[in-house]
Amino acid sequence: MGLDYYGILQLPRNSTSLDIKKAFRNLALEFNPERLSHESSQQVFNLICEAYDVLGNPLHRAVFDQYGEEGLKGGVPGPDDYIKPYHYHGDAMKTYKEFFGTASPYADLMDYLLHPQRLYDLPEGKGMCKKQPPIRHQLFLTLHEIFFGGVKKMKIQRLEYIGPEKTKTEIREKILSIPIKPGIKAGTEIIYPEEGDQNPAHIPADIIFITEDKPHEHFIREKNNLVTEADITLQDALLGTTITVSTIDHRTIRIPITDIVCPGYEKIVPGEGMPILESPQERGDLVIRFNVEYPPYLPKASRNLILKAFYLAKIGGGKNQQEMINKMVLADKIMRVDPDEQLPPFD
Repeated sequence: MGLDYYGILQLPRNSTSLDIKKAFRNLALEFNPERLSHESSQQVFNLICEAYDVLGNPLHRAVFDQYGEEGLKGGVPGPDDYIKPYHYHGDAMKTYKEFFGTASPYADLMDYLLHPQRLYDLPEGKGMCKKQPPIRHQLFLTLHEIFFGGVKKMKIQRLEYIGPEKTKTEIREKILSIPIKPGIKAGTEIIYPEEGDQNPAHIPADIIFITEDKPHEHFIREKNNLVTEADITLQDALLGTTITVSTIDHRTIRIPITDIVCPGYEKIVPGEGMPILESPQERGDLVIRFNVEYPPYLPKASRNLILKAFYLAKIGGGKNQQEMINKMVLADKIMRVDPDEQLPPFD
């Protein structure tokens, strides 16, 4: 049976984020190795810090709640992509410093939050405030959202001031409206200045959303182009066919394939790709790549006909092949006419 991080922090599973922080604060101070001399304190301290590293992260906590320590550290399938295995960095004091802002075993930040000094009593309140580092979130967008654009709503939780004195904070939810421009590129950063936790000692952090394409069932975006694959038979590859494609904007288009589909061949359909960010009225191209399915078996008669066709194409030098094939078909028809029914030759 794996580790029970809730048990390590002495918490029920329905604990809030603030409950987890309070529990970690109390236990981390109690078992800080600099305060305790016995050897087991370091091991307990390491477990406490690892438990907070998991439960203090919403994604890690969600995976742990559903799959336990084994699923968390082994990796599990997610709704959009495979969730990579979690590995604790192993530096318990690093987790301690990130939480308390110091390595001191006598840090008492929770008392500070419960009984904060007034802003003007702090050194930072005298023009020395330091801005918190930015908070980055991935923003997954479907190709449909990228194609049409619009507004995406994201809910965040942050500490906000309460009361006119702005010396106390509490956790509140806020909805951010994120504008999505048609054709927005993957990796675009959308910045919301100072939307992080409010704190008398710091300037709130910027929240940055970084866009990323969500996998689509049929299409892949390559710059402004949409790429899809089509499965065709060898007959279609040699003789031509028509491909039906359902587009992102809910249309059905039929694309005739008249060229011979050879390895590396791509069919380009102009103007059927994604909108171009700098000029949304223009669009990239649709690129169709082919998977040719070969027949598992050919009768000897079919092989002989194919061999004859390639022979005629070869002796034609690769030119006027259509004329050569027409002559072959005409000669074959003449040979099939009964000699008694053939017309006499002209004198």
